[in-house]
Amino acid sequence: MGSKSGPTANATLDDKARVQLRLARAAQEAGNTGSAVRFYRAVLDQAPGHVGALLGLGETLSESGSAADAVVELQKAAAAVPDNVEVQTALGRALVRANRPVDALNRFDALLRRNDDDLRARLNRGVALDLAGRHAEAQGEYRHVLKAEPNNATAMANLGLSLALNGSAEGVAILEGLVQGGVDSPRVRQNLALAYGLKGDREAAARVARLDLDDANVRSNLAFYETARQFVAFKP
Repeated sequence: MGSKSGPTANATLDDKARVQLRLARAAQEAGNTGSAVRFYRAVLDQAPGHVGALLGLGETLSESGSAADAVVELQKAAAAVPDNVEVQTALGRALVRANRPVDALNRFDALLRRNDDDLRARLNRGVALDLAGRHAEAQGEYRHVLKAEPNNATAMANLGLSLALNGSAEGVAILEGLVQGGVDSPRVRQNLALAYGLKGDREAAARVARLDLDDANVRSNLAFYETARQFVAFKP
């Protein structure tokens, strides 16, 4: 069973489980991780093969930092519906978060063989390539997405960070443009702080980091930036 879009439930739910599934999805959307995980697991206790619940549980675990557990749940869903794009994408993202870039690339490559225009797969493939240290290839994926969607802020932010990791001042300029242009994202701001740190601008890195972090975390990040600088030959 499977589809090329949304997940397919391959187990029948009773009335209570259907309510629990709705509650799980609402909690997930609200960012209430604990409740979402609890409700998804309650659904799976009643219907272990329910792909929608497996997908939701996997996504929630992945987003909350439990990537290894997320991979386990999403692999179950992928085995049940191997042609399901949503499930395969979620599994690829979880593999990235679990620091398994090669396995993630296999997932995204398979999606792109089926649909070369899958921009989401290209964007996530870029993240996996960056994690693998293949920054030039990652930048190619981000630029491919931006050619199709010039206003894609995620692709632009990823490109900026990738360039910074590769020692390019262009990456700093891109991230500065996003922040100054009003992109309200802690992730983008902290990527800019990292880019400043890799460039050696400790003062700017601290200023941007303090927008989202307390003093202890700022100091910790600054120490990390100093260590990371030895691996990045920054180019003007």
